[in-house]
Amino acid sequence: MFTPKFFQKGLLLGLLLLVQWSVLAQSSKTKIGQLSDQQLTQLWQQTQKEGMSESDVMKVLVQKGLSMAEVNEIKKRIISLQASNPTKFSKKNIIKDTASFLRDSTWVYEVPAIKKTTPYYGYDFFNNPNINFAPNLNISTPANYVLGPNDELTITITGMNENTNTSVITREGNYEIPRAGLVYIQGLTIEQAKAKIKKKLLMAYPALASGKTQLHLSLGNVRTIKVTIIGEAQSPGDYTVSSLSSFFNVLYLSGGPSEAGSLRKIELIRGNKVVETIDFYQFLQKGVMSKDLRLEDQDVIRFPLYQKRVSLHGEVKRPAIYELLDTETLTTLINYAGGLGDEAFKEVAKIGQVGSKERLLKDVPAADFSYYIPRNADSVVFEKISPRYANRVIINGAVYRPGNYELTDGLTVLKLIQKANGIREEAFINRAYIKRLLPGNAERAFVAFNVKDILAGTVADIPLFREDSVVISAQDDIKDVLSFSIGGNVRNPGTYQFRKGISLEDAIFMAGGFTNDAANHKVEISRLEKNRADTLANQLLNLIKVEVDANLANASSKILLEPLDYVFVPKLLNYQSLGSVKLRGEVLYTGNYALERRDETVQDVIKRAGGISPNASLANAQVFRNNLRVATNLFSDENSNAEPFLLLPNDSIFIPRSEPFVEVKGAVFNPQIISFNSGRFTEYISDAGGVTENGNLRRAYIQYPNGLNKKIRRFLFIRSYPRVIAGSKIIVPERNPNEKRGLSILEISTLTGTFATLISLIAVLRR
Repeated sequence: MFTPKFFQKGLLLGLLLLVQWSVLAQSSKTKIGQLSDQQLTQLWQQTQKEGMSESDVMKVLVQKGLSMAEVNEIKKRIISLQASNPTKFSKKNIIKDTASFLRDSTWVYEVPAIKKTTPYYGYDFFNNPNINFAPNLNISTPANYVLGPNDELTITITGMNENTNTSVITREGNYEIPRAGLVYIQGLTIEQAKAKIKKKLLMAYPALASGKTQLHLSLGNVRTIKVTIIGEAQSPGDYTVSSLSSFFNVLYLSGGPSEAGSLRKIELIRGNKVVETIDFYQFLQKGVMSKDLRLEDQDVIRFPLYQKRVSLHGEVKRPAIYELLDTETLTTLINYAGGLGDEAFKEVAKIGQVGSKERLLKDVPAADFSYYIPRNADSVVFEKISPRYANRVIINGAVYRPGNYELTDGLTVLKLIQKANGIREEAFINRAYIKRLLPGNAERAFVAFNVKDILAGTVADIPLFREDSVVISAQDDIKDVLSFSIGGNVRNPGTYQFRKGISLEDAIFMAGGFTNDAANHKVEISRLEKNRADTLANQLLNLIKVEVDANLANASSKILLEPLDYVFVPKLLNYQSLGSVKLRGEVLYTGNYALERRDETVQDVIKRAGGISPNASLANAQVFRNNLRVATNLFSDENSNAEPFLLLPNDSIFIPRSEPFVEVKGAVFNPQIISFNSGRFTEYISDAGGVTENGNLRRAYIQYPNGLNKKIRRFLFIRSYPRVIAGSKIIVPERNPNEKRGLSILEISTLTGTFATLISLIAVLRR
């Protein structure tokens, strides 16, 4: 049990631990590493200053939610910090016996963990660590308390004589009284000891006989006794408890019975004899302890094995497995469960029994509940009552209060309609029906009737039977819900419910009106032609074109819609933005220009931008579409428009700068930028030092300032080099290591043969 010192200091320490150790207790995961060595040392020193023992600190940590492994980790860290930093631990705070401190695990039993829920009734009572069955030490001494060695007894004499004496009963059972000597009171109750002491004191205090002097006995510190728990207990063994502890105090300390233990015949053994047999169900059911059993030193409590258990499930208030005595009946079992559930079928109990080879099922009627004695391992189940009604009729549909009604004597369709507060305005009164289950068989019948005639009394009323279901439909239930649709350039296009009298303007109003770009002068109505011919027709729709005022105030166009009409509001043909193009480079005003015409060209946009700058190379202008360059020559020269180019939205135009240089790069000996002086390709290769050993002149190409590329062309041994212009780039790639150099012998032989054949052919032709 917790020490008194623990409770005296518990409030201050609890507040400290809640703040300092909250990082440890808020999660099931280990958070020890989040505390630094300095924080742990300060926390330990603070707890020691508050007068807490090492075990008390560990108990608080367990109460705050730490596991055994986490508490042991803290203990190891404290020992390690003490060894590595002895100066930070004063002599008062140091743990002298470290091995004992690590081995101490009494705190585990002081705060028991919550056990798993058990199906056996009453066993969960012992699983709650918040229940405290500690004896109350502040009550007056019970008159039947039996005195023994180490009990502290106080004698108070009042009246004509006054005196007080406090002594402890010796191991031999003697109590020393001043002026009277020793008196043997071991094994006596308080009342018996008082009579014996009074007799002993008569010589010293004669007024005790007349009552002018009174004698009072009170118990101070009580002794401890040892009680042994045996049998089918959760934690059997020896328990040292206060002599004021009752039978139930020790019973709870033991953790209750194991799954095989009994709660109905717990035995109290004293002097090798069973002095009491306790039925714990009396306490669980009624909160009554038949006897306030006081324990004595060397008492033994035994949990025997259970003899009979019966499972009770289904529609009962407290389903569980119950332990029954030999003479207890099914009624007793039901009472233990708190009675049957609200929806239980109370006439029969279904009992499953274990036979010699297989299971058996038995139906026990309610009349036999008080006589039927269940057997061990029986399984009792109470089922739900049938969901069917014995006196129900139903009315649904277009009535004011549809639902279930009581079937009374003489109930008819008319009376049921009246109970339902009559039919609604939208009811279809020409036809209704009754769904009926014929008695005596599983056939279902259909009874139709005319609601109007029933209400008018022109036909005989129809009597109703159990589970009849009267259905009165609404008019909308027996025909399609008509609608029309509106689409195009209105604010809320969609399908709307048709109602008679809706005009075209009403429909546009319901759709939120026109959008800004709506062509309200060309509104089109598509109407299905209701053709009753039996041959396939070619034309199925009639198109009606109407001009509607934007304010919906044109009285001449109040055309009425019909079911399934489709209204389409087109978009104004030219009320739209054509988009914009980007213009960058050597123009006077770069930017994003909106297209003003569908046929606007590059030349037009350049003109809108103020023309080109003096440094522009108009002949090399580039146009990009969808991030790709458009391969076209926009200008044949810088003074005339040779090729008009129609622009599209999001096109980009770039006018490059005029560069009077030629760049040579790649696999040449001296890549450089050379002033433009001629259009010969090989001249610039030579100026760059020629092609390196790894260079591939055959695959060299030129990149013009307008973005177009041209490569060297070959025919047999003849090479045709592209013309170089100002701003060009000549690129000589490196040779592929796997590419062969020159011609093979076979290729040379083939070419030689070809030339010889050509020469011979020329000679023949000349003749």
